[in-house]
Amino acid sequence: MVARDIAGPGVIISFIIAATASILSGACYAEFGVRVPNTSGSAYMYSYVTVGEFIAFFIGWNMVLEYLIGSAASAAALSATFDSLSNHAITDSLSSNLGRIGGKNPPDIIAFCICIIMACILSFGVKKSVLFNNLLNAMNLVVFAFMIGVGVFYVDFQANWIDVGFLPYGWSGVFSGAATCFYAFVGFDIIATTGEEANDPTKSIPVAIILSMLIALVAYVLSSTMLTAIVPYYEITTEAPLPDMFGVHGRFAGIMEW
Repeated sequence: MVARDIAGPGVIISFIIAATASILSGACYAEFGVRVPNTSGSAYMYSYVTVGEFIAFFIGWNMVLEYLIGSAASAAALSATFDSLSNHAITDSLSSNLGRIGGKNPPDIIAFCICIIMACILSFGVKKSVLFNNLLNAMNLVVFAFMIGVGVFYVDFQANWIDVGFLPYGWSGVFSGAATCFYAFVGFDIIATTGEEANDPTKSIPVAIILSMLIALVAYVLSSTMLTAIVPYYEITTEAPLPDMFGVHGRFAGIMEW
């Protein structure tokens, strides 16, 4: 959405700006981790220790809202990816059987099931959930390497960057896009919650936060580069842009047709 409607190919710069702000925010978390060691390390605990229980109460519920929205958005994005890979057969099936909400989209049953499955996995305990998380990370790396390795053969900087303009919405679009891209970097505060488990939290937590942000930045910049260099920014889909970008060239489109 940011690349198509707000920043164009300049979304790459938007991610860099958002990452810079996120790294500074992460440095604040790292500072709290050093000054308030041997705690659960959450934003709630830092607020409780530094400014009191009243402010911590509101921050704690804001964190619940943050995780709720983040989980829902992630599940919806994964559901959209499955729908794209099925050549939108999932959406068509749900629409014909369950109808559409407000005449727009059908109930996202896939996203709902994903949330329930994730909740069940977390209920099995830390060891099982960590193993599953590592498995998902390995799958992400494989898919990311595939996307970059294959996508490099379809990039066209002349047609998609130079001819249409790298900043079609100007710098105002870049900064507006950065505000939205900042959402992509949330979650680094989870690292701070390992303060009681780390051998040396005063060193390991700051390093882990900064390195994770830099790795995420590289991944987002490379993904945005591939996306905007393969597909004209005005043709990018908002539901599942990365799978659909190969469909523009007739490659890997509709892998699972129902």
